[in-house]
Amino acid sequence: MNKTLNALLEPLDLKGEEDIIITGIQLDSRKIKEGNLFVAVTGHESDGHNFIHSAITNGAVAVIGEKHITDKWPVPYIQVEDARKVLSILANCFYDMPHHKHKMIGITGTNGKTTTSYMLHHILEHNGKAVARLGTVEYVINGDKRESSLTTPDAILLQQMLHESEDEYVVMEVSSHGIDQYRVHGPMFDYALFTNLSHEHLDYHKDLENYYHTKKRLFQCLKNEGKGIVGTYGSWGERLQEELAEELVPTTSFGQATGSEAIYLKSYETVPNVRIVIQDNGEEHVIHMKIKGEHNVYNAIGSYICAREIGLSSREVIEALETFQGIPGRFETIELPNNAKAFIDYAHTPDGLQYALKTAKECTERDLYHIFGFRAKRDCSKRATMVEISQSFSDYVCLTLDDLNGTKKEDMLAELKELSKPYPNIKVVDDRTEAIAHVLSLLKKGDGLIITGKGPEAYKEEYRYQTRNDRATILACIKE
Repeated sequence: MNKTLNALLEPLDLKGEEDIIITGIQLDSRKIKEGNLFVAVTGHESDGHNFIHSAITNGAVAVIGEKHITDKWPVPYIQVEDARKVLSILANCFYDMPHHKHKMIGITGTNGKTTTSYMLHHILEHNGKAVARLGTVEYVINGDKRESSLTTPDAILLQQMLHESEDEYVVMEVSSHGIDQYRVHGPMFDYALFTNLSHEHLDYHKDLENYYHTKKRLFQCLKNEGKGIVGTYGSWGERLQEELAEELVPTTSFGQATGSEAIYLKSYETVPNVRIVIQDNGEEHVIHMKIKGEHNVYNAIGSYICAREIGLSSREVIEALETFQGIPGRFETIELPNNAKAFIDYAHTPDGLQYALKTAKECTERDLYHIFGFRAKRDCSKRATMVEISQSFSDYVCLTLDDLNGTKKEDMLAELKELSKPYPNIKVVDDRTEAIAHVLSLLKKGDGLIITGKGPEAYKEEYRYQTRNDRATILACIKE
């Protein structure tokens, strides 16, 4: 697939001095091939402008960047105000605006994006639809699974995958980073779904107000006939619904029953499994689900409403939801030989952790043990709150490590020990696999163990047990 430089620049009202055939677009100079356009982006860890020479050496025939450069390059250099935004527009144009051939569903929020995306994927597929799914765990295109690099892929990879996809529907998680960095941009979604918002990524967004406004920008990416679906079971969702109504953005909401919507949640139970009663255009329906937890009530009702908006019948949606088995690493349950239970959950925010621990407590007859892994170079302002939540729900807490991301192990352990000081029921164990083995040895019949932080993710660090992830470690310990 080739385009001329001027054809790519036309949506930007720009024109090159000479027209050039462009064979591809890259923002990484190491990936440049002959005939590519290089877009120099100023990132958080590196500046693409420092790699222009390398990109040209590797075959770039034109460069776009933000900085005024006096160097004389052998290829055209076009200066723009915001290279990230321009990159998104260029990639969209290069791949022939592929969102037009799909029904696009974008899901944002602090918690619930992944589960909701899996639910919607399952509902649509269960009813014979071809569905692509892009998100944290994996990318699925034309039925083929691919490794996920980012929750929301960069603008070039996203447009490339949308171009390759022959799926009728695309369900994708949209992170706040993805919105802020223009990985998604312009009117590309038929449905934008907001789950909730709580303390997360404040190392990047600085405060909740900025974080909220970034999430809200997804609703600026709706197509002309697009519609918003807003979870109003929290104050941020209530605010979003009100503001979108004032801005005349078509929306429907889901939360506690108000009677103001055609479809709403009437009541629910979470023990032993999720049971939901909904009112749908005057008819009452009951949904019995195999998954657990109050948070999944809202994930399910949001998915139900979106599927109904798409055009599926209530029966088609309910049948699909009642066969949904859950997803890897989201409250995944392992039955242990001594009649105790282990739960693995990705929870990494205060709200997410509280939901996970509350659900684990409901599923545990006796004592609840919590192994809580900490990831370095992430929002550290939430850690003390999360430790407090952990010890309030758990009878025994073991703090351990997650990914160090280049941080010294000693520094992380020192912080964990400081966080544990106020609580007599907390222990620090540096080796994550040893922490799992230790707590498993303490469990008795009826006890529960929940391990949070990584979910299905593979370990990056080397631990005593040479296992791939938390599930594999549990199974290895059982065999001993």
